[in-house]
Amino acid sequence: MRGRDEQVTGGVVAARLRAVRPHLALVTAGGPVAGGVATAVLGGWLPGLVVPVLLLAAGVAYFRSRRFRPRRWPTAGAVLGALSGAYLATTTPWLSPTAVLFGLGGWVVARRARESVLQPYTPELADSPVEVPWQARGARGLELLVSHDRITLSGGRGPFRLVRPMVALSGVGSVEQVMVARRATLPVPGVGELRVTVTPGPAVRITVPPGEWIVPTDHGREIARLVARRKELAGA
Repeated sequence: MRGRDEQVTGGVVAARLRAVRPHLALVTAGGPVAGGVATAVLGGWLPGLVVPVLLLAAGVAYFRSRRFRPRRWPTAGAVLGALSGAYLATTTPWLSPTAVLFGLGGWVVARRARESVLQPYTPELADSPVEVPWQARGARGLELLVSHDRITLSGGRGPFRLVRPMVALSGVGSVEQVMVARRATLPVPGVGELRVTVTPGPAVRITVPPGEWIVPTDHGREIARLVARRKELAGA
């Protein structure tokens, strides 16, 4: 991990990561601090303070372990906010709406932080350990994730929720942009029943054992350069 940290000590990506720290701190500590203050001011059950303390610890642990994987930051922010708001609601009925408000606020702030790190895409991201997600065109929820040591197909719908095909960079062959002439449903090699629906237009073809992935996207060239650079950095 130390080696990965050293890759983001300067440059555009490092500046982006530093810029979002206040956002992540707000998502992590805002709710628990508000819960502690409400308990003290409203004369709540003092042993209950263990709840915001645990939420604070969980938030710190999560964002530290996922600091280079911003894809799920909004979900984590929403969960932490909702739980903090639910605790606040236990101190007085007047604060009942805080679960929804804090959950929504956590999602919005964390999403802004995620977008600030990932967008706009810059080639400097390839030299960092930040996991870069690419949304598949026409396949809602399906994403190609390129991390510092592997690529993954991930989706929030269908069988991709349970199975996430993953290949180490050392096992990735050629990556190139291709043109798809017509809509087709293609199997994911080596993963049984999984299928990817490919729509007409640009796509990226990735050679993996024991075949190839074809993911519809308008960013095939950027993905090819990203994978090539990360394979080079990984010595693959």
